[in-house]
Amino acid sequence: MFRLLKNEKGAIFSLAIALLFLITAFLTMYCISYETQYNTYNALESVNVRATINVLGQIMTDGVEP
Repeated sequence: MFRLLKNEKGAIFSLAIALLFLITAFLTMYCISYETQYNTYNALESVNVRATINVLGQIMTDGVEP
């Protein structure tokens, strides 16, 4: 069987190129997914920080009620 793959037609080379393409596509998809998730968490953090600043500003202008 291995002798059939190791011939002049380049079956091993074709298999290696296909495997390289699959691995590269998977890594690209993984990196894009990670970057999207990171940007989402970063945006949520910015929104929460802005909301906290607004609440603290509102507390400072209204004063503390006894």
